[in-house]
Order: sequence, then structure tokens, then C-alpha cells
Amino acid sequence: QIILWGRTEKCLKETAEEIKMMGTECHYFICDVGNREEVYQQAKAVREKVGASCDKSFVFLQVGDITILVNNAAVVHGKSLMDSDDDALLKSQHINTLGQFWTTKPFLPRMLELQHGHIVCLNSVLALSAIPGAIDYCTSKASSFAFMESLTLGLLDCPGVNATTVLPFHTSTEMFQGMRIRFPNLFPPLKPETVARRTVDAVQTNQAFLLLPWTMRVLVILKSILPQAALEEIHKFSGSYTCMNTFKGRT
Repeated sequence: QIILWGRTEKCLKETAEEIKMMGTECHYFICDVGNREEVYQQAKAVREKVGASCDKSFVFLQVGDITILVNNAAVVHGKSLMDSDDDALLKSQHINTLGQFWTTKPFLPRMLELQHGHIVCLNSVLALSAIPGAIDYCTSKASSFAFMESLTLGLLDCPGVNATTVLPFHTSTEMFQGMRIRFPNLFPPLKPETVARRTVDAVQTNQAFLLLPWTMRVLVILKSILPQAALEEIHKFSGSYTCMNTFKGRT
């Protein structure tokens, strides 16, 4: 069974119908993950309304047991600090970071009890290497990464419960529409299908952290050994310093 949460019923309904056409049972609930009370209320609704099942590993589940939680919700406003509205800054932190606290807390205890579960976070490589013009997004994703890193280490002594953090490069969705880098042929945007497929592979193999594409590992190494002045020149040369100047996006 698949359970969808989101703020827009039209999108939820369309996605649920698409999933059902594939032969998979699907339910959806309208929920803003940045709203703590709403998350807890809908978590209770899931436990009460969604039927029990038995999964392939023969773990017998009760009504509303969630065994894989995928935190994918995020917003970006694409502005500098001085151009950002205070409410917009708060919205990014509430959804991109705190939302993971609120969604994980209701479902993790049952995973630990069953010794069976997985927490998945779709993060961003910008959590490790920030860019100008997206200060709200970079900050929230860095906080999200710290949350998942701490959670992953905290689960080391919890058999059967794992965590996976995916850190993809720019993905070709409407979220970062208009963003331009200097060498698009050298660093093409990722396809959503590729990110989804690699995420499933990482979950099935209990991979804790996944950087996409693999070349992003070089970025992490360079950040740890090069002086700041050299990193600044790389940002300018690659175009990441000005890539948000043409940003349009959506929230």
C-alpha cells in the first residue's frame, strides 16, 4: 500500500489514480508537513483508517503501520537574504527541515517496535555546497542533512530500522525552473526517473547516503582540501555563483 501526503488535493488525487492503475492500493491525505499539529492529526488518521497488511518479509502489520517513510516535500523561493520575505524564510524551514521532525516522530516508534522500517530523505547536494540566491533552501537542506546524519547514527543499534539520505544534483523539475549553469553538457540535470530509481536501489541495499551523480563526490573532497579563495573561483568558473539569476521556479 502507498499513502500520499501533500497540500494540493488535485495533485494527490491524480497521483493516487495513476498508482492505482498500476495495481497498487493507494490512499491520500491532505497535509502540510510544516504544520506540526496537522501532521500528528493525519498520522493518527492513517493509523485509524488504512487497513493492515502483511509485507514480503513476513512482518505482520497492524492498521496504519508505516514501514517506509519518504520525506520528499520541499519549497524554494530563490532569493537573497535581503530580498526574502520573512514569512517565506520561515516557510522553507518549516517544510524542508522541521517537517521531517514531525513526520518521523509519529511513525518511528512502531518501526523500532517491529524492528522493521526505513526513513528516506530526498535532500540536495546544496546541503553540502551552498549557492547564492537560494539561501532559504540551502540552509534548510543543510539542517535536514544534519537531522538525517544524526538519525542514521542513532539507528546503528536498532536492528531492522535504517535510513537513507539522497543528495541529488539539479533535477529537471519545475521546482528549479530557469536555473542555468555555465556548462550544461558537462553537468546535465538529472531526470526525476533516475533519481527515483536510484533511491529505490539505495533503500533496498540499506545505503545510508547517496550522492547523484557520483561526480558530486569530487565536490565534497574539494571542499575539504581547497582554501576558500580557490572554491570561490571554481564557483565563478562553473557558473554556480550566478545560476539563480535566471531562476523562475515554483513553490
